[in-house]
Amino acid sequence: MNGNYLRVSQEELERAIDDPSGFRDDAQDLIDEQEEADLPPEQARYLSTHQAWHAIAFLLGRADFHVDVVHGEGEIAEDEDWGYGPPRYLSAERVEAAAEALAAIDFAELADGVDPSELTEADVHPLTWDEEDALEWVGHWFAPLPAFFSAAAEKGDAIILWID
Repeated sequence: MNGNYLRVSQEELERAIDDPSGFRDDAQDLIDEQEEADLPPEQARYLSTHQAWHAIAFLLGRADFHVDVVHGEGEIAEDEDWGYGPPRYLSAERVEAAAEALAAIDFAELADGVDPSELTEADVHPLTWDEEDALEWVGHWFAPLPAFFSAAAEKGDAIILWID
């Protein structure tokens, strides 16, 4: 299970909402191009937090983060499945709010005081929290999020999110 983010213009978001299956095909082509280009997060339109998505959600939830940057807040299509459920989105306004808040987060502070056993008890995927560097691993996948969201906010982009 991997967390995925795709920066989209307002026009692309509207197309995704109107035709999620058709948009998914175009999105996959863009994702393939982006993965091949291996761009830094401030230039990329696609980003994955891989299997760290659930731990990121746990840590941000524990910190009462005010934007759901892991699952999204708007629904694209309830009956559409892009892996493990339907894709969701954050509007350009919510992306901007998230970008500002993410820029102020230091991952070490976010993870401070967290005992990895808390993640195991909460059944946080991928259940490898007994490994010594587990939270460091999450930090590695969290690190590109602030730059990715900031770049999206600067362009006025929305973000489509999904788990696959």
